[in-house]
Amino acid sequence: MKKILIAGGTGFVGKALIKHLVNCGYMVNVLTRRNKISSMENIRYFEWDIKKGFIDEKAFEGVSKIINLTGANITEKRWTEKRKVEIIESRTKAIDLLFTYVKTRNFSIDIFISSSAIGYYGAITTDEIFTEKSNNGSEFLASVCRKWEKTALQFDSLGVATVILRKGVVLGRDGGMYQKLAPLAKLGINTSLGNGRQYLPWIDIRDLVRLYEFILKTDELSGVFNAVSSEHIMMNDFSKALLRSFGKTSFLPNVPAFLVRLFLGEMSVMLLKGSRVSNYKIKQTGFKFEYSSIEKTFFM
Repeated sequence: MKKILIAGGTGFVGKALIKHLVNCGYMVNVLTRRNKISSMENIRYFEWDIKKGFIDEKAFEGVSKIINLTGANITEKRWTEKRKVEIIESRTKAIDLLFTYVKTRNFSIDIFISSSAIGYYGAITTDEIFTEKSNNGSEFLASVCRKWEKTALQFDSLGVATVILRKGVVLGRDGGMYQKLAPLAKLGINTSLGNGRQYLPWIDIRDLVRLYEFILKTDELSGVFNAVSSEHIMMNDFSKALLRSFGKTSFLPNVPAFLVRLFLGEMSVMLLKGSRVSNYKIKQTGFKFEYSSIEKTFFM
């Protein structure tokens, strides 16, 4: 049975990915900071401690592929200077530790799939459609993504095929943005922010887990790929589609930008700015999106 190691597999994306890969016939080893999670059929949990520089080496037994999903939640707390350091180090130090173990123990790994985000291109609303060749932005999130990706590319030096996915907002009923906004939409509340004309690059969780499986099976991919749906949707249209999914409409105004800035501080740029992002490169590899419109995501 094919065996994969997943770092950071207890979050929204991780849980969905583990379930999908197990259904596809994979055995999944999961690194977790919680040492009391019981293993089950085809899923085994192993302890690691990034601060102490420790990984249970049994997690690597029989593993040739690693998927990295680690990273502190960007939206969980205000971006104080302390929190900014936590956001960066939770990503870079986790990858550094994985790299150190693979290198010093000579583990035979053929592919390392790491996360990044469309925040790489900067918090900006523009007519440009960003591709993987577009320039890195200048804001905090852009710098996070740059450092995140640079750390992951260390695996190239070991001859390991390295794939980086710049993910848009991940939509699914079990977590993330949808879970936060759905209760408001059920009440007929408009969830659009600012002028609502900022783009919201997104990907359905069901397509995202299929994309990971596709990369694992293809075995020939490396480099950076945007993981976003084909549909370019603005915040206003997103909010209207979400309301429709609950049979609602709203005549309430958008939440004013100044209130978003007041409550969220610097973090507000994530919600008030946004541009289109291209998925042409990943589609050229043969991957097909099943949820290419927000209507399919909300109604299927």
